[in-house]
Amino acid sequence: MLFRRLQRSIAYLARQIFYWIQRGTGWGIDNALEEKLVDRTRRFLAEGHLRKGNQVPTRRVESIELSDSSRFRLTRDDSYKRFVALDDGTEVDEFGRNGRWVPRGCRIFHDHVEDTYIKVFDQYFCMRGEGRFLPTAFESGVYDFLCPALAYLIKDDHGNLRGYAIHSGQLLTPYEFERYVGSGLKEAICEITRQSGLYFYDLTYHNSIRRDDEISLIDLESVLPVGWYGQDKAFSMRMLQYIDIGFPIQDKFLSPDWYARYIEELPEQ
Repeated sequence: MLFRRLQRSIAYLARQIFYWIQRGTGWGIDNALEEKLVDRTRRFLAEGHLRKGNQVPTRRVESIELSDSSRFRLTRDDSYKRFVALDDGTEVDEFGRNGRWVPRGCRIFHDHVEDTYIKVFDQYFCMRGEGRFLPTAFESGVYDFLCPALAYLIKDDHGNLRGYAIHSGQLLTPYEFERYVGSGLKEAICEITRQSGLYFYDLTYHNSIRRDDEISLIDLESVLPVGWYGQDKAFSMRMLQYIDIGFPIQDKFLSPDWYARYIEELPEQ
């Protein structure tokens, strides 16, 4: 545990040093890309509305041979346990609900043939779990502009969303995020939030990539209704009928301050 904390502290220090070097010298910043992003944002705002219902290619989760290690490499395994409330459940959770514990979370694979990263959720994640609003985000056109690296959606045989695949790219540094997202895409992000009624609670540098001359979000499930912003655990418990969680919805807001101020000033819809 102590060694892990030391590793994190060293990584944080190195990241901060690199941030100030980039900020002070502009080293590694593509000014032409920033101008392109600003121009794309202007054109997006000029259209005036989200493109709802755009067709995204879809694949069945059952058809993807993730056990084929010659093609797919497991890069991250965030598997835990989820309590699913059921009338005939034999177990009881901390909220006094009957149900049972099932695997929850996601697994991320790299497909070296197509050079994509595939995120596959448990079967409840997008129906009753933390990804409850991801299908709505796709249907509302939230990612048509903000995720140009999206390769395809993953669904099961019943048509339920089970994940997505994103083309690989280079993760942004904190200062690149400040320039490309916080400057180039800022107004578009705010307008998409206003129109969709969904906000990004984990809009950070490590959830953004550069792919050629495009910037793309990658942690697409980190969306919640604007009305849920800043709510505490008591509110989360009241939301259990909508989303099966056992922790605060808004334990910590990880997105930029400018975005928090915008959400706080939004009129109630």
